[in-house]
Amino acid sequence: MKHLLKLAAICAATIANGASAATLIQTDSEQGALRGFDGFDSRTGTLNTVTLTVDLAKTRGWVVSAPAGSASAAPLSWTIAGNWRLGSDNAALGNPLIALTGSGSSVVPLDRSDGTNDFGFFQVTAFGTATYLFDPAQFVNRRVTFNGYDLGQNVGSGDTSFTGVPMGGTVNQLPGGCVVVGGAPSAPGEDFCGQANYTLTYDYTPAVPEPGTWALMIAGFATTGAALRRRRRTLAPA
Repeated sequence: MKHLLKLAAICAATIANGASAATLIQTDSEQGALRGFDGFDSRTGTLNTVTLTVDLAKTRGWVVSAPAGSASAAPLSWTIAGNWRLGSDNAALGNPLIALTGSGSSVVPLDRSDGTNDFGFFQVTAFGTATYLFDPAQFVNRRVTFNGYDLGQNVGSGDTSFTGVPMGGTVNQLPGGCVVVGGAPSAPGEDFCGQANYTLTYDYTPAVPEPGTWALMIAGFATTGAALRRRRRTLAPA
C-alpha cells in the first residue's frame, strides 16, 4: 500500500507539471445565423490567449449612366480603399477597423433607359483580413457575438474611385444595394453583401486533478484489489 501511495503521488505530480497547451477553435459567419461564440468554460482549465481572425469579401452596388444613345457600354475600372468596422455585444472589445481594398474592371452594358440617360448596374468587391488578440478575461464563462459593418456601404463615403466613365455620364452608389444578378440590383442587407467570416481561437492550459485526488483514486483501487484477493483466498478451499 505504501508503494502504491508513493506511486500515486509521483504520477499526479508528473501529470500536473506536464500539462500541455490545448486549443479550441470556433467559427461563425454573418451569412449564417450569427450563432456567436461560446464562452470559455473555466472548469476546462486556464485561458491564456484569445485570437480572432476576420476574413472579408464585401460587395457594393453601383449604377453608371450616359446620355441616351451616346454609348452602348461603359468600360469601367475601379479602386477601393475603405474600412470595415468590427462590432460585438461586448463594448470592452472595442471597434477596430479593418482595411478594405480592391480593384477591378468591367464592361457594363448600358441596357436600360429613362428617356434621358442610358444606364446599367454593376457591383464591386473589397477584401480585407485581420487578426486580433483580446483580453482572455472577456471570454471566460461569457458568450460573445461579433457583427461588423462595411463603412463603404454609406453613400458618399468616397472610398471608391473610377475611370472609364462615358463622356457626360456619372457613377452613383446604390443605397443599400450590393448584389447585381442578371443586370438587376438587390439590397439584401449589409450582412449579406458578400462575406464576413470569423475564427475564434482559445489557447489554454487544461485543468488536471490535484495530486491528492490521484492518491485517493489509486488507494481506492488498491483497497478494492486487496479485498478481492482476500475473497479469493477464502473461497479457494471450497
